[in-house]
Amino acid sequence: MADDGRKLTYSERDRLRREGGRPSSGRRRAEDARASKAALAAADALFTDEQGGQEGKAVADAVREAHGTSELPAACRAYVEAIGVPTQLELVSIFLDAGDKALSVAVLDELLRQQDAGAPPLEGGLKRQVRLLAEDFDDDLASRAEDLLE
Repeated sequence: MADDGRKLTYSERDRLRREGGRPSSGRRRAEDARASKAALAAADALFTDEQGGQEGKAVADAVREAHGTSELPAACRAYVEAIGVPTQLELVSIFLDAGDKALSVAVLDELLRQQDAGAPPLEGGLKRQVRLLAEDFDDDLASRAEDLLE
């Protein structure tokens, strides 16, 4: 068809693409599923910068509003239940302000994971918060914080 000097119609191009394309394998379907998931996440990110899309934005806003109040630990726990441990440094800092050991340990573990993955070292106020935790009487908190500062 292509050798007779005329342009291909759209249906002919589609058919050639289907016939000459890669065979549909399990690996290809898995790659397509990952690509679709990434595309949906990117589209969701267009509407919010928060982890977890619109739901993540709502619970992150609740954490920010509770900062400085006695409701902060509960708001942080609700965030963890809905989204997981935060990765944004602003929220990480707020979580460390909550004064809840379990939340602090989870946040420090996430920071250690990020550091192992090649994240830049801690800076500014967050580094000062971690330094204070390194001097804590609780060994779990202190040892994790010391690991982060190394």
